[in-house]
Amino acid sequence: MAHLLFVNVASHGLVLPTLAVVTELVRRGHRVSYVTAGGFAAPVAAAGATVVPYASEIIDADAAEVFGADDLGVRPHLMYLRENVSVLRATAAALDDDVPDLILYDDFPFIAGQLLAARWDRPAGRLSAAFASNEHYSFSRDMIELAGTIDPLDLPAFRDTLAALLAEHGLTRSVVACWQHVEQFNLVFVPKAFQIAGESFDERFEFVGPCFGQRRFLGRWTPPVGDLPVVLVSLGTTFNDRPEFFRDCARAFADQPWHVVMTLGDQVDPAQLGELPPNVEAHPWVPHVEVLERASVCVTHGGMGTLMEALHWGRPLVVVPHSFDVQPMARRVDQLGLGVLLPGEKADGQELLAAVERVAGDPALAQRVAAMREQVRQAGGAVRAADATEAYLSRRR
Repeated sequence: MAHLLFVNVASHGLVLPTLAVVTELVRRGHRVSYVTAGGFAAPVAAAGATVVPYASEIIDADAAEVFGADDLGVRPHLMYLRENVSVLRATAAALDDDVPDLILYDDFPFIAGQLLAARWDRPAGRLSAAFASNEHYSFSRDMIELAGTIDPLDLPAFRDTLAALLAEHGLTRSVVACWQHVEQFNLVFVPKAFQIAGESFDERFEFVGPCFGQRRFLGRWTPPVGDLPVVLVSLGTTFNDRPEFFRDCARAFADQPWHVVMTLGDQVDPAQLGELPPNVEAHPWVPHVEVLERASVCVTHGGMGTLMEALHWGRPLVVVPHSFDVQPMARRVDQLGLGVLLPGEKADGQELLAAVERVAGDPALAQRVAAMREQVRQAGGAVRAADATEAYLSRRR
C-alpha cells in the first residue's frame, strides 16, 4: 500500500470534489496525507486522511476586495504566490521525514506541488476541480483574459520569486515551463463532454466527473411539504456577498408556484433578507446534492461544483455569473445549450423568474441536459479516480 499526498488549499470548491476519492483510497488500504487549512481540516480528517495544516492567507481574505483592487491583478497574483509558498514550506517541514510515494496537487497550489515532487524526487499528478489545461487550452489563461488582469509572469516580483523557488528546490524547468507544465497524470472532476476543447485532451487526463460522498458537515435539508416544484438558488462561496440579489429573488418568487431554496454562504446573514415569503427559505449552507435531487431548476453563479451537482441530477440551469472565475463555465453551459445565461451584475428578480420558467418548460433543453446527465454518471467518479491513481502509481514504480 502507498502513502499518497493531496496538496490543496482552503477552498470549498477545491476540497469538496476530492473527499470521496480520499475515502475510497483509504478504504483500499492506502495512507493519505492531505494539506489544507482552517475549517477544512475536519471534513478531510473525516474522509480518512491525516491533515497537514498550513497558514492560509486566502481563507480570511475578502475576495471581492482583493480582486477589486485597481492594480491589474497584482495583488491577487502575489497573494496566490504567497499561498503556494506557505503550502510548500509547511508540507516540506511536516513530511521531509515521511516522504509520500505520490503527490497529487490541485490546480491552485500547482507551484507547490511541482516543487514538492522535485524536492522529494517523487511522481506527481494534478487535480482539476474545474476545467483542465493542456498544451491547447489553458484555464488560467482563460480567466486572466476574462478578468483583464496582467499576466503574472509579467510581474517582476512574481517571476523572480518563482525563479528563486525553482532554484532552491532543484527544479530545472524555467519559470515559463513551470507555469505551463502539464503532468503525465491528471484527475479531472468533470466529464470529458463538458471540458472546453475536450477533443484535444489525451490519455494523460482521466475525466472522472464529480465525486460525491457524505457531506454531513454541510448540514441536512428537509424537503418542503406540498407539491410545488423546487428551485435552488446559490452564488457559491467566494463572490457571494450579494444580499440585494437574494432579497430581489425572494420578492420575485413570492406568491409564485415555486418553492425556493437559497444558500447564502458565510458573507450574508439571513437576517439581512428580512421576512421571507412562505415559499422561500434561506440557509447559510445545505447540501446541494440533497436539494437538487428534488429540484426542477438550479440557479447558480456558475461554480463547477454546483454545475456538476445539478447535471448529475439532470437539472436545467440558469447561470448568473458575478465574477470572472466562473465566466468560462457559464460560457460552456451556454455553448452546450444546458441552460440560460443572465448578466450577473444586471439580472433582476423578474428576469430570474422568467428564466427559471423558460428552462423548466423547454423540452429540447431538457433532452440536452439529460444527455449530459448520462455523461456525468458514466464518468466513473471516485472509484475510477482511485483505479486510475493506483494504475499510475504502479506504472511509475
